[in-house]
Amino acid sequence: MKILFLGDVVAKSGRQAVSLRLKALQQSCGADFTIVNGENAAHGKGITARIYRAFKDDGVDVVTLGNHAFSKHEILDHLNECTDLVRPVNLEPAAGGQGWLVRSVKGVRVAVVNLLGQVYMDVATEDPVVTMRRLMPELQRCVDVIFIDLHAEATGEKELFFHLFADQVTAVIGTHTHVQTADEQIFHGCAYITDAGMCGSFDSVLGRDTDELIRRKNGEAAKFTPSQEPAMICGVLIDVDDATHRAVKIARIQERPA
Repeated sequence: MKILFLGDVVAKSGRQAVSLRLKALQQSCGADFTIVNGENAAHGKGITARIYRAFKDDGVDVVTLGNHAFSKHEILDHLNECTDLVRPVNLEPAAGGQGWLVRSVKGVRVAVVNLLGQVYMDVATEDPVVTMRRLMPELQRCVDVIFIDLHAEATGEKELFFHLFADQVTAVIGTHTHVQTADEQIFHGCAYITDAGMCGSFDSVLGRDTDELIRRKNGEAAKFTPSQEPAMICGVLIDVDDATHRAVKIARIQERPA
């Protein structure tokens, strides 16, 4: 089984890049299952039901979120119909939605779990380690593969989580910082990368308009407007052994605009 994961999709530029390039990417890498982090998809902060449905139309199987999960409050009215949308399971309060789900992929039961880190984050959460330890018995009873999108700021927090659960899960993929790291690895059959990167404007500051941010630094008012420059695509492709359900390979994906 091959799992394709794309990092934080940022605003219109990122959404357009995913829509235009996802199917070709899925075909070229032979993806069986596609997960996309969409927590910044709506003008750089949050997600809407319309954007969720567009991701599904593009061929995305599951959409994960993060600290901006409910920044666009209208999504709260549509959580029941967004059946392949996952918000962080350790959000406090949860405010509806599901923190993990299970899908069958080539006859294999795959759980997608969304977790938030605590260090330097701006929302109230339970410690992701505590949450995962509580969930693990139930997950191990009902699934074969456990995929975790760990949406967190601190590198050390992500690495520690990975080493704590490497023997029990198939993948721990970091998101949130929008900058792809080069530390992809397989350890005890678990795939890991500290951050998968973003799908957003390459000529930007984390997907935001660079010129506006410079003006802000120089004392002018700014709104943190998303950049509309052409977007890069960042993510990872994970190969999972069909017999053992353990990861055997992880490869970074980074496609920059021409």
